[in-house]
Amino acid sequence: MPIDPHQADPAAWLADQRRHAPRMLRRLLLTALADAPLALLQATMLAWLAANLVAGAGRLWTPALLLLLTLALRALAGAARARFSAGAAADIGLAIRERVADALLRGAGGAMPPGEASTALLEQTEAVGRYHAGFAVQRRVASLATMLFLVAAFAVDWVVGLIFLCTAPLIPVFMMLVGTGAQRAADRQLESLRFLGGYFLDRLRGVLTLRAFAREQAERDAVDIANGEYRRRTMKVLRIAFLTSAVLELFAALSVALVALYVGLHLLDLVAFGPGPGLDFGTGLWLLLLAPEFYQPLRQLAAGYHDRAAAQAAADTLAPLLADPVVEDSSHAGAVGNPQGALTLEGLSFRYADDDGEPLFENLNASVAAGQCLVLRGDSGTGKSTLLKVIAGLLPADGGRVLHDGQPAPRLDRANGRLAWAGQHPWFVHGTVAENLRLVAPDADDADLRQVLADCGLADLPAGLATPLDENGGGLSGGQGRRLALARALLSPAPLLLLDEPSAELDQALEARIVATLAARKGDRTLVIATHSPALAALGDQSVWLGASGASTASTIAAEAGCRPTAPSETWPRTGGNGS
Repeated sequence: MPIDPHQADPAAWLADQRRHAPRMLRRLLLTALADAPLALLQATMLAWLAANLVAGAGRLWTPALLLLLTLALRALAGAARARFSAGAAADIGLAIRERVADALLRGAGGAMPPGEASTALLEQTEAVGRYHAGFAVQRRVASLATMLFLVAAFAVDWVVGLIFLCTAPLIPVFMMLVGTGAQRAADRQLESLRFLGGYFLDRLRGVLTLRAFAREQAERDAVDIANGEYRRRTMKVLRIAFLTSAVLELFAALSVALVALYVGLHLLDLVAFGPGPGLDFGTGLWLLLLAPEFYQPLRQLAAGYHDRAAAQAAADTLAPLLADPVVEDSSHAGAVGNPQGALTLEGLSFRYADDDGEPLFENLNASVAAGQCLVLRGDSGTGKSTLLKVIAGLLPADGGRVLHDGQPAPRLDRANGRLAWAGQHPWFVHGTVAENLRLVAPDADDADLRQVLADCGLADLPAGLATPLDENGGGLSGGQGRRLALARALLSPAPLLLLDEPSAELDQALEARIVATLAARKGDRTLVIATHSPALAALGDQSVWLGASGASTASTIAAEAGCRPTAPSETWPRTGGNGS
């Protein structure tokens, strides 16, 4: 499905995220900009007070009080800036995290490994918030503050202004020079973090297996190696950041030293160029105090440069994940002659991104009318579950398209309840059976829940609707968990049901009950069933065979003859494209 190129572009997406905290960012910018004029006022009051002390003048209270007031205002502005910065970063991070969580829950990240998904949800959303509350704001502050300090310096002494003008570009030039290396280091560090998160999560999930095979120490050592690699890459990022700050501090210190040398030689009457006699002690002190303030915004900009690199790396992952597909108008879907639930596969192809072999399936075509059943068959590992995920929008097709009711299927997060899914490894919320069923039917009463459980052979649960579950279905057997996922799908109002091996590992009586339940739903729902079961295959009006030999075929099942083919070469001739 086509994607809006503006929203898929990482740079455009990153710039657009400021919209999540516009008011907080405006307040942050105003308080940050207030620092430059307050710094000028502070230098003026301090130079005035020092000049009066050296001259022995009695008017000390006025500059002292004004200096204290300026210091207090500057401290308040700094505190407000810190507060608004934290608030803006939190608001942006929270808004993006909610969108990422919604996208992941609805399947937009179906191809992402668990480590990358968790990193996107936690670390990368925070990086975008820090960028907008830090580097993006400081970039504007540095440009405006630098212009203000230059105007003030040239107004008093053109030589000092010229020193500022010549040395200031060294800081952004050096930032650009190290920018490429910093970005590469940040990308590698983020890649290591994603790998470490997924690797550790996989080991936690398989801890019982590791203990059974006495692999605890070996895997502990492997985790230590992965952690060491992440630590090494993190330290490289920090090394570049500290090196950048040290070099920029050196440039700033040398520039301040040039100003101090010029002012000192002028006050000693050892140089004759510049403003001449107009440079007295108070003016010279004011220029010396102005020099570090002039470079401070640029140093702060350089200090936040690694936030920019981290945010750009995060945008490369988050922009495609959150990009909205361009969905064609489907207002006529469900009209007469095109009822809800019809499904068409046109030239569908898929290959896993890290697979260099043949595509899992290629140029696959199939069509099933609303209220009919499409059966997906084939040996284990030939792509039946993957095809279901492509139909659902959990995985993007490499070619072809999926049509729901004659229109390009929306991505899963925009499916608006048009399909329901029951997979082989269902996921549940931590709670009771009733709470899990009401995820798809909040208004269903207990009688409706008990009926759908009975239809799926779950009337004998130990605590009925109050049976407790964990996320992996703990509290139920594997077959009960799969049937509960089927009950949840049947309870939903979705016109299209995608079922992955709903009768696997069931005895003959339970399988017959499931077949009868699904047969009763035909006509009201469109069913797409991946199965090895001949009994379930007999429900199909259309069938797709995915074969390891490289053929995928769609054909019509002669339901009235009770045809149950056992091999693609017998009843399902190979007329389609390729698969593996």
